[in-house]
Amino acid sequence: MLKKIITEPLLHFLVVAILLFILFEQLNAQESNPNTITVSQGRVEQIKQSFLTRWNRAPLAKELENATRHYAINEMYLREARALNMDKGDTVIDRRLRQKIEFLIEDLVTTKEPTTTELRGFYQQHIDKYQTQPLLSFTQVQLSVDVTKAALQQKIVQQRQLITQGKTPQGELKLLPYQVTGQNSVQIDRVFGTGFSEKLLAAPLYSWFGPVESSHGIHFVLVEQQIPAGNKDFDSVRRKVLVDWQYQNLQVAKASFEEQLLQRYTIEKTPTVESE
Repeated sequence: MLKKIITEPLLHFLVVAILLFILFEQLNAQESNPNTITVSQGRVEQIKQSFLTRWNRAPLAKELENATRHYAINEMYLREARALNMDKGDTVIDRRLRQKIEFLIEDLVTTKEPTTTELRGFYQQHIDKYQTQPLLSFTQVQLSVDVTKAALQQKIVQQRQLITQGKTPQGELKLLPYQVTGQNSVQIDRVFGTGFSEKLLAAPLYSWFGPVESSHGIHFVLVEQQIPAGNKDFDSVRRKVLVDWQYQNLQVAKASFEEQLLQRYTIEKTPTVESE
């Protein structure tokens, strides 16, 4: 029982939320002297790495001193701006701050690598997301619709009579392929128009049927083969399963974090002032 609780993903995210609050408190802690800019050794190393990345070499002593001074002056500008409340009510700053918290949550969540067993379990639970598309093979003939409604109806009746007699219906247009072999819904709809493949999936096998409407007109169709959707092999979709697993866990972590926020903060609504 204890082992199950320890390995429960939701517990991990609750811990993440608590750690976030602790981290925020530390990051937002005020220095004893607001006019003191502390440049830690870690910050100096970060400045060195930034210089190395930009110039492809380590900074000289004077360059490091100038870069550190530039960082300190930038911090001074920021403190002065905050002292004047310039960071309040700025939607760009607000949006960026929220993004930074979301990125932090994402980093904490995605650092946890799932085991193969966990991934396989997720794959089985969401198997409908990892399926091949059904494939269809069919023959079709197309009737011209550039006639009156009565004339078109007469042509449809004639084709049905041919089918009843065991004969092949006669098409009039050859702009579209007569035979289609092993194509999925996306490929078929790209040629015949959206929704055409769905009508064929519901059609009987080995017998002509129609009329079937498409974005191009009227068809009679003979479905010769229908290969149903199947499950993709786990190894072939492992990367996608991992991405989906991380995304779901990220949503759970955000929901958990927001629940912690709702417990910590109080939402007050100001009364509406009614106009006379």
